[in-house]
Parts: sequence; structure tokens; C-alpha cells
Amino acid sequence: MKVINDAIHGQFRLDGIRADLLGTPEINKLSHIKQLGLAHLIFPGAHHTRFEHSLGVSHVASMMADSLGLDEHETATVQAAAMLHDVGHGPYSHTLEHILHERGGMDHMSITEGIILGDYDVLREGEESSVPDRQRIPDILERHDLDPKEVAGLIRGPGAGGTERSLMAWTEGREDFVDRDLTLAHLVHGPIDCDQIDYLLRDSHFTGVKHGIVDYRRLIMCLERHSGDIAVEEGGLPALEGMMMARALMYSAVYFHRVTRVTEVMLSRAVERSSDQMPDSVDLQRRVDAEIWEALGNSSDYARDMIRRLKYRQLLKVCASRRREELSEEQVEQLSELANNADSRRQFEDDMAHRAGLPPGYVAVDFPDAKLLLAEPRMSQVDVRIVGDDGRTRWFREHTPIAEALRTRQVSQSAVYVITLPGHESTVAQLAERHLFG
Repeated sequence: MKVINDAIHGQFRLDGIRADLLGTPEINKLSHIKQLGLAHLIFPGAHHTRFEHSLGVSHVASMMADSLGLDEHETATVQAAAMLHDVGHGPYSHTLEHILHERGGMDHMSITEGIILGDYDVLREGEESSVPDRQRIPDILERHDLDPKEVAGLIRGPGAGGTERSLMAWTEGREDFVDRDLTLAHLVHGPIDCDQIDYLLRDSHFTGVKHGIVDYRRLIMCLERHSGDIAVEEGGLPALEGMMMARALMYSAVYFHRVTRVTEVMLSRAVERSSDQMPDSVDLQRRVDAEIWEALGNSSDYARDMIRRLKYRQLLKVCASRRREELSEEQVEQLSELANNADSRRQFEDDMAHRAGLPPGYVAVDFPDAKLLLAEPRMSQVDVRIVGDDGRTRWFREHTPIAEALRTRQVSQSAVYVITLPGHESTVAQLAERHLFG
């Protein structure tokens, strides 16, 4: 048994399978990956890591499992999946994930599933000697009578892993006889899950932005297992509304803050433009923050300049932006092509830089909405069952107009940013007006 002293949840215990997982290189690697990437350049306290978040998520999963009355096997499965849900993250978390997606067609969840199933190893060549008597994730799971496929199937939520319980798995004592039981999958990845609760609380605490404070104990207390899914008692409705609002506001105020976007663009462009001197996208996921920083420092002049600018906070500047409603359909179509085709976007950026008399890489076009779809697919998930005081079940949207407002709300006020070197804002803005927004 291990006792954890956590900044958010106080003191809690990890025992059984979680104590064993705590000693693995996959989990410990996360202590060298910042939860919010480069957000500490805007929010000075944001130096917390994926490691502490993963422990917190597993703790919240335990609370939720207890509230729902899950059996011992279900509880252990959810606890393990919650603790492992981020082991596929690479350096600077979501900042470089689009590169993995563009070059390998994967995301951190694909790597996570591979780690849980034993198909992907986080250790690089030559590192095995430093981890003697290593226990592999699937071996630990099986030793605790857990199926790695079932645990991996919970990472993306229901429908992704094919591990939802079917009619044949129904057991005596269940209140509802349903064709699929989505409860475990939605606890790990769904509209209300242990991951979101922990990251909202934790990120709010360390950034100092109070939007993420959630009445999570009340919300968890009001959870029910209903018709093969998670439902919320009507008494927990204000807590649920608060969590949904907190998520929306934290995305606008922190995760998609315009200067946060600038720092992420600077780092990702440095990696993109040094690809011939950097590890491939899948191997990139094996690294931690400091190793990418070092690799960039030893690569191109452009990458070294970006790293120095980030080191001393000499950031590029947003010189032009547009809201979605300010764009014509033709402009939206052009921007969509740039957002979804990295080669086209880089060619356009280099053309703009050339016209402005700047070296390649010093004009960047950023599309926050495209990044959001990759980083947080749950943003539009507001379909939650509410069990009324009258015993009837209704959807969250039937109780409050907030549900639909949150589903359609734009996280970033701007659909596109044009970013460039300080001192060249006016020139590049005029070029953007002519070639991008004209």
C-alpha cells in the first residue's frame, strides 16, 4: 500500500493493482511531462505533471465506483484504466499530438491502448538495463485477474474498444436488463468522468484560474447506475451544470488562451521544421519534455531560436485573427484545407513569410478548433440522464437550456490566428488581409 499526499484530494491510499502500477516506467515517465505543456509561461504555477493527474484520476474513479456500488472486479478495472489513461502521452502532452496524428495517423490514446496490450514499449533502445526486474503492464493486469483488452477498451469510452458488456454478460442482481452496459466506459471517458473532474480541479488550482472549481463530491454522491449507463439524481443537477460550465470556461480561459496557443505553435513548428533531425512521430512519444527540448537545441538554427525564445519568453505575436461568423463560406473552405493539410499550411506560411521578408517559419497560421477536436472530443458531450424526483428519467437538455448552449458554444473566440515575429505585425497583417481573408 502507498499513501499519496496530493495537492487536490489530500491524503489517499493506493493498494492492490494500483500500487503495482505505481512502480512501472510507463507511470513514472509521466512525472516528467507537464500536464499543461507550456501554459506555465502564461500561468506561472502550472508546473504540475501527468503523473499526479493520473493518480488523482484513479482516486476519483474509486470514489465514483463506490458511489455506484460497483463490484470488486469492476472497481479494480476502472481504477486501473483511470490510472493508465494517459500513459501514451508524449512530451508536452497535447502540444505535439497533432504531429503524431499527421505522420502516424494515431493519437495518445492509440499509444495508451498499445501500452496496455503490450504492443508498444515506452523504453527506448538501451534503457532496459536501467529498469531491472521490470513488470509489464499486461502482466500486472493479468496477475490481478484483469483482462488487458477490457482495460484498454475503456480508454476511449463506449463503442471504441468493443468491450462493453453484452446481454450474455448480464448477471443476477442487476436492476436493468440492457443490451449494452456502458457504465465502466463512461466512468473513464464520457460526459461525466474521473479524468475531467480531476483535470478541472487540478488545472484550476495550479493556474490560479478559479473557473474549474467543481462541487465534485456532491456530483459523485448523486451518481446512479441506470439502464446500463451513468445517470445523475435530480439533486445533483446544479453540480452537473457547474461541471459542464467549468469545463467550457477552463477551455476558453486556460487551454485555448491566445498566448498559450502562441507558445504551442512555436514549439510544434520547431519540431515540424526539424523533422529530419528528430525522432519519428511514434518514437517521439517515448520522450519526455526535457529530451525534446535537448533534441531541438541540437537541431536546426530555427528550432534553437524557438527554444531560446520560449526559454526567455520572447514570444511571437498574434497579428491578425477572425471569428467564425466573420468568415465567408469560401474563406471557411480555404481555411479548412489549410487546417487539415499540414503540407498546404506550411507552404502557405512560407509564402507569407517570403512576402513579408522573413525567413521560413516566422509566420504561422493557427486553427484552434481543429486542435480542440483532437485534444478534447468530449466538449460537445452533454447527453446525461437525469433521474427525477418523480422517478422518471430525462435528458440533461430537457432540464436546462444550458446544455444546448454549452454544446454549441465556441471554445475559442477566434477560428484562426496569424502569428509572426514582433515588429512585423503590421506587414504580416496586411498580407493576411489580402491572401487569407481577402
